[in-house]
Amino acid sequence: MSELTDTPNLASSYCPRCEPERDPVHEILTVCWCEEHRPTCEGADDARAIVGGGVLDSAGEVNAATNRPWCELVHRAMHSKSLSSLGESSGTAP
Repeated sequence: MSELTDTPNLASSYCPRCEPERDPVHEILTVCWCEEHRPTCEGADDARAIVGGGVLDSAGEVNAATNRPWCELVHRAMHSKSLSSLGESSGTAP
């Protein structure tokens, strides 16, 4: 059996808003928010973000089209460099 399954959980669950007097410095506590005090996942800037379904659907195609010339340039440079290093090792000029 592994150590993790042999070791019991010694932490107590608590909601910081329901039990503010409990101190995680003095006891082992696991934060478990109750339904009433559960923090929201939305932030202050979420309303400012503009995200549309059409933008997400076409983003891959747009990135591929913009990336293609750069990819060809990099791979062409890498290919020519590898050919020149092969020519130098064989003693012939490229």
